[in-house]
Amino acid sequence: MLKPLAAPHKISRFALAAFLGLLIVVSTELATVRAADAPPAASGQRVLATDDGWQIYITYFPAPGDRDVLTKEAPVVVLLHGDKQVRLVYEGAHGLASRLQAQGFAVITVDLRKHGQSTNMGPGGSGTQNNGRTSEATIQAADYRNMVEFDLESVKRFIQQQHQLKKLNMHKLGIVAAGPSVAVAAAFAAADWNKEPYDDAPSDEMKTPRGQDVRAIVFLSPPSRVRGLSLTQSLNEIRNPDWNIAFLTLYGKANKTDAKDAQALHKRLSGTSKTSKDRVFIEDINVPSRGTDLLGIREIDVEGGIIKWLRAHLFDLKDSEWRDRQSRLVRK
Repeated sequence: MLKPLAAPHKISRFALAAFLGLLIVVSTELATVRAADAPPAASGQRVLATDDGWQIYITYFPAPGDRDVLTKEAPVVVLLHGDKQVRLVYEGAHGLASRLQAQGFAVITVDLRKHGQSTNMGPGGSGTQNNGRTSEATIQAADYRNMVEFDLESVKRFIQQQHQLKKLNMHKLGIVAAGPSVAVAAAFAAADWNKEPYDDAPSDEMKTPRGQDVRAIVFLSPPSRVRGLSLTQSLNEIRNPDWNIAFLTLYGKANKTDAKDAQALHKRLSGTSKTSKDRVFIEDINVPSRGTDLLGIREIDVEGGIIKWLRAHLFDLKDSEWRDRQSRLVRK
């Protein structure tokens, strides 16, 4: 025979209040955990117009945060693919882009001209894209120069737009470059640091800067030369100790050519500066892989090392608080 249900116990007002208080505490803690573990902001494709008629396709991974979490101090990292590659090489659920984003960075992957989806819409251009595949077009010496002058300048304009929206801090700009993109990144960094400030104040100290934003660069398997660009000249400029750019060079130790080129680049960046040991680094990886193939090796978490290094040289900058980067002449 089924026994009748026991009469419910009476709960005192004190016990009920204590239970409700505990429930509030637990709910608050759960909400905090969920906020901390919330997935990063959704990434999205953008199309940037260059001044010479190209449409440069990028994927933008916003820095994690919401309306209650300020992102204006988030560093931004631009990922540049290697030869005959596309921006997808850095993307994916476990790619470097998403891992950087999860660590608090804003991230931008780029299809440089004649690669991936980027399209020539200017005079003489085909107006067609490769639907995410590597371009079959021959890369000319002028293309590498134009990647610096036009492609990355369009990316920098986009970064400044996001900076003005307080979604990131453009003065904490890092670049990861592979293969020929090493020379592109080095030339862009030199051009960025050589930009004259806006003429919007009586003294240079008060003027709003146009550049001087590249603060850290990771070189994956740097080549000895790239057609159309003087890598040596760029390195001689960006190693300037007053610019205080940090460098990390990574290469496959089992590839003798890459090892020789990487060590030569590191030696040039180090120069004779006594302070270079604090900002110029080189690491060999005991594999024959090169460029972006150094990533994704299960036994060696190269991505984790890159992220740790970028955090050390971008997050902890002492002189890079967010500031308005529009000229005072056009500010409202």
